[in-house]
Amino acid sequence: MRKSWVDLADKIRKIHLLRLKRLHLAEGGFTLLEILLAFFIFSILFITIYTSYSGTFKTINLTENRMELYRKAAIALERISEDLQASYITILPPDSLEEPSVNTRFLGEDNNMNGEEADSLNFFSIVAPLFSKEAEAATTGLFISYSVIQGREEEELMLLRSEQSEFIAETEEREGMVLSDGLKAVNFIFYDDDGNTHDQWDSDSEEFKGSLPRMVTVELEFVNYENPEAPLKVMTSVAMQVY
Repeated sequence: MRKSWVDLADKIRKIHLLRLKRLHLAEGGFTLLEILLAFFIFSILFITIYTSYSGTFKTINLTENRMELYRKAAIALERISEDLQASYITILPPDSLEEPSVNTRFLGEDNNMNGEEADSLNFFSIVAPLFSKEAEAATTGLFISYSVIQGREEEELMLLRSEQSEFIAETEEREGMVLSDGLKAVNFIFYDDDGNTHDQWDSDSEEFKGSLPRMVTVELEFVNYENPEAPLKVMTSVAMQVY
């Protein structure tokens, strides 16, 4: 009889231990619903963090690209302004300096390329030469030429600048220096004494009679790859100090 009670107590103890073990396992594990819910929360957090970081990096890249563009535009506009402010028209008679001489010419032409403004500009200026030889620096001036050519991409234009001395014969043809690339349009606007605007200017014409414009506005439009329909436009106006 005593043995039966002992066996019964032992069975009850084992059943109790088994229940405790199952309860412990149930408390320490995760159900499928809990795993799916945790994965969903983690996905939301990951997407939020990724969106925040990608937006930040996109803004940084856009800002850097804009800063580079405006730096490039500032260099181009400063160079053009310095050349124009020192422009002149020679009034020396023929055979001066033992060379046939005619009045120098200020010529701004209204051109188009890819359906956009691609103006050119040719004039004489007393700025210091950038790439000329030392012997040429003593000449009275330089012939400056701004022209537009097709860029690397189909929709891009490049602005070239070239210089050569007025009274020294060139032994070789000089190619223009790329002053700015990534352009969509280049436009020069000329103002006369009365403030009237002109798309082109020829000092040899009867209309302008050997004179320089009173002021020149330079407009550069850059290709905007983030929004091609809204090109980035910079401009400046240059008063002609040697008038």
